[in-house]
Amino acid sequence: MAEYKIWKETALPGTLEAHSIYMIAPAARPDYVEIYVTGAAGTTVKRVIDQNDVQTLINAAVADLGAIEIVADIAARDALSPTSNIQVLVLDASADTTVESGAATYIYNSSTSAWIKIAEHESMDVTIDWSDIQNRPTSSVADIDDAVTKRHTHANKTELDKIGQDANGKLTYNGALPVIAWNSVGW
Repeated sequence: MAEYKIWKETALPGTLEAHSIYMIAPAARPDYVEIYVTGAAGTTVKRVIDQNDVQTLINAAVADLGAIEIVADIAARDALSPTSNIQVLVLDASADTTVESGAATYIYNSSTSAWIKIAEHESMDVTIDWSDIQNRPTSSVADIDDAVTKRHTHANKTELDKIGQDANGKLTYNGALPVIAWNSVGW
């Protein structure tokens, strides 16, 4: 089984050691850590994604969402001339025969030039009382809440009970410090 080393540096060294984890705190971003893992020969290195990678993914996903419009009524929605798929919140959608009152959200399908209702908002301020629910449980709300509070079981309770700490406050499993080693060195 190969041993590995962990390095804390401010820059990735030119020569890397095999089976190592490098935690790099770049001077330009001192509050962040980049993580690199080397392979069996030290020549292969993999990097964990960082904040910039995540932001790039978010920006790409948001850019694909298209425009979200808010209009006063169905006539204002119909006056739009969308050239791509967009989402529109119509504040007063009562001119739509399927909407009794209030707002509705629509998506414009550019391939069919059609508006598709995806949500109605007329019931957003409705308060439902327990006694108004059909086919509700016969137990009281207090009894159900009490039962939920008391329920706490785990299929792996035996294993969880083995977790502890030593006199120095270090994590133990079955009374011993956990063993940490590579399970595979295939790259």
